[in-house]
Amino acid sequence: MFEEWTSSIDEGYGLDVIYLDYRKAFDTVPHERLIQKLKSIGFGGKLLNWIRAFLDGRIMRVGINGSFSSWTAILSGVPQGSVLGPLLFLLFINDLPEWIKTNIRMFADDRLPKFGL
Repeated sequence: MFEEWTSSIDEGYGLDVIYLDYRKAFDTVPHERLIQKLKSIGFGGKLLNWIRAFLDGRIMRVGINGSFSSWTAILSGVPQGSVLGPLLFLLFINDLPEWIKTNIRMFADDRLPKFGL
């Protein structure tokens, strides 16, 4: 990207850079809407069923100081730390660039930032 930006400036073009940080975006992707989106872009058959099985049936609970909530079904979010999670997220937002009339680059990374001294 830096090379493209430098070339644009060298050629006399203006340059605007916008970073969108979807911190909790991986957690908010609705499973059923994602499945519909995948269908609309051509996913089907065994592959779509496999992705649905990957997302369905997940449950969670919260624990604080040894006390736990009831288990509840997870209806949104792509599993973080998986190889498939960032890909599914990018497929979910892949039409975002359609309304932006310029060069756009998209990247999804679900790794948590590492802080250290």
